[in-house]
Amino acid sequence: MSGAWIEVDLDAIVGNYQEVIKRLRPGARCMAVVKADAYGLGAIEVARALEKVGCEAFAVTRVDEGLILREHGISGLILVLGPTLKEELPQAIKARLQLTLSGLSSLTELNEVCSDLKLELQQQVSVHLKLETGMGRTGFQLSELEALTIALAKDPRVQIAGVYTHFARAAQRDKRYSLKQYESFRILTARLEELGICPTWKHVCNSAAFLDYPEWHHDFVRIGTLLIGHYPGPGFSGKLTLSDPWVAKSQIVHLRTVPKGTNVGYQSIYRTKTITQLAVLPVGYADGFGLAPHFVPQGWIDFLKIVLKNFVALFGIFLGQEQVELKGRRVRVAGKIGMQLTVIDVGKLGCALGDEVRIPLRRTVANPRITRRYRREGQMLSERVMKEGVFPVNPEYSLQ
Repeated sequence: MSGAWIEVDLDAIVGNYQEVIKRLRPGARCMAVVKADAYGLGAIEVARALEKVGCEAFAVTRVDEGLILREHGISGLILVLGPTLKEELPQAIKARLQLTLSGLSSLTELNEVCSDLKLELQQQVSVHLKLETGMGRTGFQLSELEALTIALAKDPRVQIAGVYTHFARAAQRDKRYSLKQYESFRILTARLEELGICPTWKHVCNSAAFLDYPEWHHDFVRIGTLLIGHYPGPGFSGKLTLSDPWVAKSQIVHLRTVPKGTNVGYQSIYRTKTITQLAVLPVGYADGFGLAPHFVPQGWIDFLKIVLKNFVALFGIFLGQEQVELKGRRVRVAGKIGMQLTVIDVGKLGCALGDEVRIPLRRTVANPRITRRYRREGQMLSERVMKEGVFPVNPEYSLQ
């Protein structure tokens, strides 16, 4: 994409990984979560960098995410966390992806596909059982475990490699709900053992739980947020020394001096207060600039902030207006961000066409077609430009 790019520092990601493994309990390993194209950083490049420094396990949400890692040489354990469609199972099995079972119907489909593929009894498919403890999405409940045991006994080709759950409120300071979830997990796994199901691995910790509950590290911890240089919440700041691997940049493509009183952008909500310079950047909503997830207010203070921000906007005062960085200084956006063009008011700051500008672009909403440039040990290693989508999987792919 002309005029915009993202620089990814692989050394920072590796450093964050090493910070994590230094704090693991003995016997536990880090499963790097590289779902959603490694939160926009590039799953292939991130997984390769981590595998080189000893990471043995990766987690994704979808089968196609796992296939693309295999296609590009990632040889370690790859766990698919989300449900798998029946038509995806043959490729997943051939690629040795470890699948999540979270319902009896998914086990039935897996058994059928194993038969269709004519897998021998010694050719086992490794799966992890997802247990529902309070997330409210997917997973087996206590009342289903006996039926699960009966169904598993019918096909010895399905090997239970792991069992896990996912915390809903681990990033919140109130620990009661997480403690309740973990107790449910303990009860469910004890029942599985009574029924003769003893998985090789247990894992429950996401990034937040990893930091707060070292006694729950078990065999794996599933780490995503920390690897990309973010803390799960403000209360975790400083618990690890993290580096941000992500810098989004653009460049000035148009520059002019305008008089006082110049209206800028859609709805003319911005009006210059003095003679100034306006610069145009070739980025906007289509690239993810200015987009933010919807946050539910966490109490009355958050709610009042939202109300105040919208109230003062009626009078042309825009709190929290987007800013960019130019020559080490913060520069505000002039008016509304456009679909693909944005204007900034650079004042009297000396600048020229082609000057680089740092953009506060969120990883998970950044357009995947923006060029990613990868740096390692101070050198630019490679550049990736997406043309056909986030996960271009070859439909004829099979494990060699």
